Amino acid sequence: MAKRSFKLRLHVLGSKLHKWLAIFVGAQVLLWMATGALMSFLDLEEVRSEHVISRAAQTLPPDAAIPQWLSDRDGIAAITSRALDGMAVTEVRRADGMVSLHDPQSGRMLSPIPAATARSIARRAWVGPQTSIRAARLVDESVGTEFRGPFPAWQITYNDEATTRVYIDASSGAVLSARSDTWRFFDFIWGLHIMDWTQRDRINSWWLLLFGIGGTIIAISGFVLLANRFPRIKRWASLGEVVP
Repeated sequence: MAKRSFKLRLHVLGSKLHKWLAIFVGAQVLLWMATGALMSFLDLEEVRSEHVISRAAQTLPPDAAIPQWLSDRDGIAAITSRALDGMAVTEVRRADGMVSLHDPQSGRMLSPIPAATARSIARRAWVGPQTSIRAARLVDESVGTEFRGPFPAWQITYNDEATTRVYIDASSGAVLSARSDTWRFFDFIWGLHIMDWTQRDRINSWWLLLFGIGGTIIAISGFVLLANRFPRIKRWASLGEVVP
């Protein structure tokens, strides 16, 4: 008998705990679902104001100081002196996005950079535990979902446990992005989270929208069911009787 009483008390305690936790956790679930469904309705370009704001690069004025060895002076947006693998270079960036590297004195074209330079840049960029470079290859098309340009680019693979890969712009020598096996795992579960199993960057797909709306309805209906399970509020009557 005592054993059954203990089970009953445990059942009541578990029921109350479940009920109160359902209120707090369910409120956040409702916010997740509702805000997720709302964000799926919004156009990301409109959110970023990309439909009304242009980010096109301006070209240098005609009287700007330009090196004499630069024969093609049309559409130049920036001329920058910077370091590349321990040496000084002149970077010429044009309004159409093209980038080229030159020797500051002679103007000799230095880009696209060779594999040896890309390897050296990758070694300088590495700050993790001591490792070596396993491979280097030039890519001119998307590498799955982990790198989508600009092209051409050097993919440098380190010999570490996470098989870290760094992508270096072959035109400018800039380190563009770094990826690893951990990133691939995160990218996979992110695709599951936003229900985009191929591109991993669409947060307004119809799948996500439908499930977001469905989840919101489930959460709201759950609150309705939960409210019906609460005990009636009792109050003391003026005559000392309990009125349900």
